[in-house]
Parts: sequence; structure tokens; C-alpha cells
Amino acid sequence: MSCSGIFGFVASDLLCQSIKARKKKTDMLSRLNSALQAAADVVAPPCPLVEDLRYHWSQVLNVCQKCHSPEGPVPAVEETNLPSHLMQMLKAMVCASNEMKASPYESEEMEFLSTLCEKIQQDNTIIILYIQPYAEESDACSGYTSDSCPPTPTQPVTRKESIPSNQKEVPQDIPCEAKVPRDDMEKTQSKFPLIDSLLNLCYSADTRISESAHDCLLSLIRVRERRSSAVICQHTLLPQYIATRLYSALDQVPSETEPALVEDVPLSTQQRRDRGTDGDSDSEEDYGDFPGKRELVSLLHWLVYCDKVLGACDSLLGSSICSTIREVFLEGALQSGLTNEDEETVSLYIAICTKIVSTISAPRLINCVVSWLSEDTEELDGSIPLRQHLLNRCTMPPHHLQIQALRLFQVMLEKPGGVAVQALVLSYVTARGYYDSSVAEHQQGSWSDEEDERYKHRGDVESSPGKSPVSRTLAPANISKIVKRFLSIIPEEAKSTVGDDYDSYVADAQRQYKDCCRVSVSYGWPREALCPECPSDSSSTASRESKAEAELNTYSPGPLLSVLMDFLEHLCQQDYEVNLQVTSLISSLALLPHPHLHEFLLNPLIPLVPGTRTPYQVLSSVVSKVLNHVTLANDYGERLRITRHQLLGTMEEFEFERDDDDRMFEALIVIEEFCKELAAIAHVKFMMEHGWM
Repeated sequence: MSCSGIFGFVASDLLCQSIKARKKKTDMLSRLNSALQAAADVVAPPCPLVEDLRYHWSQVLNVCQKCHSPEGPVPAVEETNLPSHLMQMLKAMVCASNEMKASPYESEEMEFLSTLCEKIQQDNTIIILYIQPYAEESDACSGYTSDSCPPTPTQPVTRKESIPSNQKEVPQDIPCEAKVPRDDMEKTQSKFPLIDSLLNLCYSADTRISESAHDCLLSLIRVRERRSSAVICQHTLLPQYIATRLYSALDQVPSETEPALVEDVPLSTQQRRDRGTDGDSDSEEDYGDFPGKRELVSLLHWLVYCDKVLGACDSLLGSSICSTIREVFLEGALQSGLTNEDEETVSLYIAICTKIVSTISAPRLINCVVSWLSEDTEELDGSIPLRQHLLNRCTMPPHHLQIQALRLFQVMLEKPGGVAVQALVLSYVTARGYYDSSVAEHQQGSWSDEEDERYKHRGDVESSPGKSPVSRTLAPANISKIVKRFLSIIPEEAKSTVGDDYDSYVADAQRQYKDCCRVSVSYGWPREALCPECPSDSSSTASRESKAEAELNTYSPGPLLSVLMDFLEHLCQQDYEVNLQVTSLISSLALLPHPHLHEFLLNPLIPLVPGTRTPYQVLSSVVSKVLNHVTLANDYGERLRITRHQLLGTMEEFEFERDDDDRMFEALIVIEEFCKELAAIAHVKFMMEHGWM
């Protein structure tokens, strides 16, 4: 077929499509130009980039010679076509960097690309000059805006456009859905050559070049320009690159890695310096070498880089990256390990997951990872959701897996953002279903007076946006009774120490509560624990129906609080280390300045719906049962004292051998200290609400 025939066929087809789709004139001209170029390339393939660069450079030199020539006037810029020559030179160089792997000119390419990135940093608006025009137009028609989101994690992320065939391949040890079909790679052209070239150099064997390429990518990501972000999302492999780097790094961690050592693996010196915590951790050498350490350090390296990317990018690009990370890394790599049937594998992956959650700091990445772990989703294949898997691990032996799973939940709950707290706890207590309002109505002169005051001042709180009135939930008038209730759960004669020395916990509670208030100030939590609606007249039909309904139904505080209450009920049958982790997790929840959670955990004086379990009720019941058993022994006081010294590490020898009753004595010690901690937290909240601390 002749050149004119090829052109006529392609042009007529494009014109028909343009008329049917009612495209704009500019779009039609752009497609027509692409058709002309495609037809020309079929008849006469384009010349090599080097020759093209030499030609345009020679034209630039000719213009320069004419400008410096004494003969004749200086030519006008419009007559020289100089901008076009410079643009073609730039295009030939942004393409040469993307043309081959392991180029012998990588250093020169990196220097050139670094210079471009520096210029973009100086003037962010010029970044659109490095985007192919068709990429912008196709993006504009795609429906993506700065406020919209890419496909959700439940919908596989697809890419209509991809990198050219001469770019680095995606690693082969990643899920099939994360790879780009070879046919698509061969048929498409780069829409953002600058990004693709940097991604190509990220695979360089030269560490300096690879690091420079990653730094340049980060600098471009910081340019929050809507069009560039949209093109990066749709027409580059940056989201897949980050996700597959994480996947590959995790896949390299050997299965024989000791889970107990994962948490102690520090960030590198450079990573700590970047975060401004250079002096907060010991060096890597302080922890010695062990199987899997190098691979874990590599995983942390990519995790920190991903964290920096998501902390720098805009919402559109951040959503796309998080969606891909969830699909490829979280659901594709981590979840398979967390739900594995092999206990050693599960132990290692829980340890790694805990390290990941504790390391990340970018709000988008925290929300991505924590929501994946804590949300209650139904699996399409009918399998148990991941959250339920982790909760089941908390309740099943061996005890080291229980401790690890509980530790993971604690780290999740302590991360900023409140995602885990809302999903696991608050969504079950904010309706105040634990509170028995029918009993409160008949307790005139007792706690209902405090409740009446809350409703009287409910409007005052809402009408004073600039003030922070004292919360009657966090700082109830009967605080002395509350503190005394917790401190008297264990009778004086059964305590291992003399006096109510809960004051030793007050300083720690004050520091921790200040941190919790600082982190949660932006959550918009209410100030008072009020029912969704004000109580109605008890004589009304609606009130009688609601009470009858409440009598038939039992309140459930949600899966996590239910598991924790189960642990408290079995303190005497559990290992000491498990009990410590359980009480630590409950204390973390009690420190949160949320009124409903505070009321549920720290106010033993409120009327409760029958069947509701709170820490005070459960601990009181456990102590009663334990004392009925241990007080039968004549030497129970001495054994209690010895058990305390043993747990504190101040005694190495015993006058008698340990038996099964020792767990009961250990449980009493744990409960005694735990009650002091809860009392101290309640006291600190009261004092800080009044500004007395």
C-alpha cells in the first residue's frame, strides 16, 4: 500500500471516530497528527535518536552563528524555529534515557535528568512540558479529577497505557495482576518520559545512580500539579513499582528469621536522619547479625521510601499508590502469611506486620495499612476476614502467638488517625448500649444527678465553640469514689504492698494522656457520653417499648473488647506475659479521651445493662474467686510476697517449689498493679480536665 493510501485509511478512520464521538477540534487535530506520524513511520522509520539530536543541534548552532555574524540583521526567533529544535533535542535526550537497560551512559543520563528535576523544582508549572500532549487529552476525558479516586482495592487496578518495551521489566516474582502484559508494553508509547526514564534508572546496579533516581522521583512527586498526578496514575508504572519493590523485599525475608528479633531491627542512620530521630535509636551494629537481618533492613528501606512518597504526594496520586500497595503488597503478600496454617510463618508475618505499622508515619499509608487490618469486610470466597483471623490468634495457643497478635492490635490502636480505634472499639460503644437508663431514672440522689447535669448543659457545650468546658464524663464529681473502687478491688490483707501506692503510676499516666490528647485533638470526638437521643418520658409508649427491647437484648461491646474481657476472666489460667500484654492494651484504650470509652472502662458507678462486662466487674469477680482458693493456705501471705519479688526480678531462690497455684498469685499481683494504673488514669483525666496538672 502506498504512503497516501496508508494515510487515507488511517485518517478517514480517525475522522469517523471523531465525528461519532463529537470530539473537540484540538483533539481531532492531535489524532490526525498522530496518524500522519504513524503513516510516515511505516514508510520511512524514524532516524536514530543520536542522528536526530545531531541534526537539531546543528540547526541551533546555525542560528547561533547567524546571531553572532556581523553581516546582516539578527534573525527573529519566529524565523529560526529555534523553540521547535530545542524541544526536539529535549525529547530525544528524556527518550535516550529510557531506551535501554544498563546503559553505559547512565551517569550522564542521571546528571541530565537531575538537572531537569532541579529546573522543575524551581518552577513547578513547567512540569506539564514533559507530558506528552495525547496523555493530557486522554486523561482529561477519563473522568479523573483531583477529588476523585482510582479504582478501589476490591477492583483490580488496570492500566490502559504502560511503559514501552525498551523499559525495565517488572520483577518476575510478583503477582500476575501486578504485571503489565508484554503486548501492551510493545504497543504503547511513554506518556510521561521523564518519570519512565527515572524508573528505568531506579534499577541501576550503581547504588549512587539508583538513589539519585529515587530522589528525583520524590522531587517530582512533591510537585502537586493535578495534570501531572493524573498522568502518573494512569500512564506510568510508579504505583506498581513502589508496590512491587515492597513485595519483592518481603519475599526475600527468609522463613527462618527469628520473629522476636524483628521488632528490634533499627532504621538505617540515613533514614533516622531523614525523620529527625538520629539520636533516638541505636546503630544497626548494636543488634548484631542474624539470619534475615539484611533482608529486613532492605524491607524497611523500601517502606520508609514509600512512606516519604505518600507523605509528599497529593490526594489523587496518594490514593492510586495506596490502592496498588493494598492490592499487590498487603492483600497479595502479607495476608497470605498472616492467614497461613503454619504457626512459625504466622508468627514471623505478625512480627513483620507489627514492625510495618510501628514504622510508617504518613497519614495516607497509616490509613491504608490499618484499615486493611481492622475493617470488618466479607471475603468474596467466603473465607474468614483478616480481622477475625487476627482476633482468633489472640485466643488460641501457643501463648507467644497470642502476645504477638495482642501487640499488633495495640500498635494499631496507638497510631495517629483513629482508624483502628473507630473500627474496633468506638463503633460499638458510641451508641451507649451498655448504659441502663431505666435504672438511672430510679436512682435519684445518686449517679443520675450527674447524668441530669449533663443533659442540662448539653446545649451549653454545643453553643460555645471557642471554649473547652470541663467534661462531666472525663471529670465526674464523684472521682474519689471511682478511684477508691478500683483501689479496693483487692482487700488490704490480700495486697502484696502496703498502702494504696497508685501514685507511682500518676506521672506515667499524665505524660501518656497528654500525648493521647495531642494526637486525638483533630478527631472531633464528643466531650460527653450522651445517648444518641435525650431520654423521653418513661410513661410514654415509645419509652416502654425501648425498655422492653433492651431487656430482651444483651449488649455486645464488639469483638476486641469482648476478647479483652475474656482474657480478664481467665487471668488465673494464663501466662504472666499474656496477662501483662492484655492489661497494657486495656490501659492504652483507657487513656484515650473519648467519653463513651472512658465511661465504659473507667466508671464503675454507672448503671449497666444486664450481662454487660466492664473491667471493674470482671476484675472484682476474678479476685473474689481467687481469694476463696488461695486464702485456704496458711502461708498465702508469704507466697504472695515471694511471687511479687520473683516477678520483679529481685529474688532468685525460693524456699519451696512452685506449683499450679502460683498462677493465681501471679494473677493477684497483676490485678493489684492494673487497678492502680486504672485509678491513676481516671485521676489524671479528672485533674487535667480542671487544669490542675
